[in-house]
Amino acid sequence: MLISNHQHEIESAVLIADLTIATISWRYPIFTVSSRRMWEPGFFAERIPWLSSVLRMLNFGWLFSSIGLQPIENELHERPFVSVAYVLQGLHGDLDAEAVFTERARARLPKTVKRVGDLLRAEHFTAGRLRVKLTDVLEPYRKEIIQFTRAQVEADLQHFENLQRAGSTIFLAPEGDYSGDGKMQRMRGSLSRLAPLAQIWLAGISYDPLVGRRLSMLYRIGKAEPDIPLDLQLKRIRPVTTSALLGTWLHERGERHFTAQEAQHAIDAALAALPRVLFVEPELRSNPNRLTRRALHGLLALDIAELDGAAYRLKPHRVHPQFPRTADIIEYLYNFHRETLDGANVL
Repeated sequence: MLISNHQHEIESAVLIADLTIATISWRYPIFTVSSRRMWEPGFFAERIPWLSSVLRMLNFGWLFSSIGLQPIENELHERPFVSVAYVLQGLHGDLDAEAVFTERARARLPKTVKRVGDLLRAEHFTAGRLRVKLTDVLEPYRKEIIQFTRAQVEADLQHFENLQRAGSTIFLAPEGDYSGDGKMQRMRGSLSRLAPLAQIWLAGISYDPLVGRRLSMLYRIGKAEPDIPLDLQLKRIRPVTTSALLGTWLHERGERHFTAQEAQHAIDAALAALPRVLFVEPELRSNPNRLTRRALHGLLALDIAELDGAAYRLKPHRVHPQFPRTADIIEYLYNFHRETLDGANVL
């Protein structure tokens, strides 16, 4: 079994496709435990807004299944309004929204949403992707969704157990949900259920969101060590990136002005102070000044910072388009890197 930290929704498909090609593991395939949201219509439409009119009602679950992704419900306490609508429509057909959602939840929706099925209409696509807590679903529907989810998860876990017994590798992100703040979440029960059946390997994943026009993903794989918490091992094994070092420095200094030279000196100092057990992204290790300049350019391109003469200044609104659940990408990078250091220092 291969487990990773769960930071972004694209990691599973990329990592599994890469490993399958690299290992030519056709006889003993690699499957990944993926969010059931990927098996609902509109998954790609939300992520490719300019094609949303075409992709809105298309379900690409067949495509994900064909490349080794397998679904499991990973959002146990809240999920998009439209996901609740899919379940309830399957159980009951269309329902009155007032009978399903609390007044607090309905206040977040357009007034034209009168019935659950209205959430599936094109004009309500964005509203339907807002997240709702299951505590805002009224009885008896909340109990039905919980019971339905439990049965679904049990069937999914049994499926993965069978795959492992047949010799397959299972890629699992045991936190279950994506991190919005860069902190590794608590590992859930699916890990304890599947771990006794397999040898565990770790896939430590990092992103470099400030460097380059495309979001780059880096990962390292290593065998899990016995008697050491897996979350600490995952924090230690993931690569250190330019974005993590720069984001940490910027978070710690606040919103003061800084120059490119100050940023370069800060990255050099951070690299020198890293515990030797940590792995540094090779291009950063070989040419930190060049990577720092690229990250500074990324701050401007993402509209996270602005130039005031020769100095840079962070803006109050610091979001990244590839991290829709993250309110502040600088704080995210700080949290991520601090936990990487925690893993190195403990071990």
